Amino acid sequence: MQNLWRSLRKTRIAVGAVIAVLSVTGAATAQELTKASLRLKWLASAQFAGYYVAKDKGWYAQEGIDLTINPGGPNIIGENLVATGTDTFGHAGGATTLLQARSKGLPLIGIGMMFQETPYRFVAREKSGIKSLDDFKGKTVSTWFTGPQFLVQALLKSKGVPLDQVKIIAQAASMVPFMEGQVQVATVTTYNEGLTLRREGVTDLVVFNPADYGVNLPNEVLIVNESFAKANPKLVQGFLNASLRGWAYALQNQKETVDILLKSIQGGNRTQYEEELPEISKLITHDKGTTEGIGYIDVNALEFTNKFLVDNGVIPKVVDVASAIDQSFWEKVPNGYRKIKK
Repeated sequence: MQNLWRSLRKTRIAVGAVIAVLSVTGAATAQELTKASLRLKWLASAQFAGYYVAKDKGWYAQEGIDLTINPGGPNIIGENLVATGTDTFGHAGGATTLLQARSKGLPLIGIGMMFQETPYRFVAREKSGIKSLDDFKGKTVSTWFTGPQFLVQALLKSKGVPLDQVKIIAQAASMVPFMEGQVQVATVTTYNEGLTLRREGVTDLVVFNPADYGVNLPNEVLIVNESFAKANPKLVQGFLNASLRGWAYALQNQKETVDILLKSIQGGNRTQYEEELPEISKLITHDKGTTEGIGYIDVNALEFTNKFLVDNGVIPKVVDVASAIDQSFWEKVPNGYRKIKK
């Protein structure tokens, strides 16, 4: 009996030692993760699915990052928060906001461009009689004064429509004024307001896509503080690796992605996410998003945006595009992480 007790005691000691070693190892692993944050441009939704997928799959942790995803909102400017170091990374407005920030001297660089096609569309009801841009004359157009208003102006100018013959007003928070005919042309994004109209049964739409008129401004840019990136290249590379890997997986596994979003975002809506993801996928994989890969930064598109902003009086002079981006991080992302499998 004594031998049995001695044997059991030795077993307990051995098991205790193993548990102690595992505990220390786990603590060390947790301590090795570097804390970082990602600031979204708006409230959490399917618009940011890739990051939630990467976090849920543990891919940021694999890159040595303990990432916190911070939502945006109407009074939150991600560019400022990343520039000041409040947040490490940002999923920000796009080519326009990046170049505007650089024009103002903010030390930001773009390391990835998520939407290769502008998400904005201008819509009119068929019963309004509007069939072309020339028909905007004498009509009321609602849009957001956060950038899309310049798209409206550019489209009208391209067709020789005098701006003083079109009433451009700030768009309401809902699509009700448009549905009730108070405005004849409204602005939508393909993955949000456009879907809202469809849910409300408003399908008799004439749609104007700026890209069809040669005005395609890339959207949804990944940004980081320039000095931070130079001092922490491994962290930046790891963030981009995991993020693009998350996006590629999200777009190819949309049903699972919806499940991940529902457990990651409080108050989420399954139907909404299921409708949004296919539309977001089209924007991300448009053109070079497929041929080159997710997050590709098209320098020619940035140069076009640069001139567009100057021509429309948004910035006083063109900025140096080469210094506004760092493509080296994207180029080092494993090909399998940023390419959609066909």
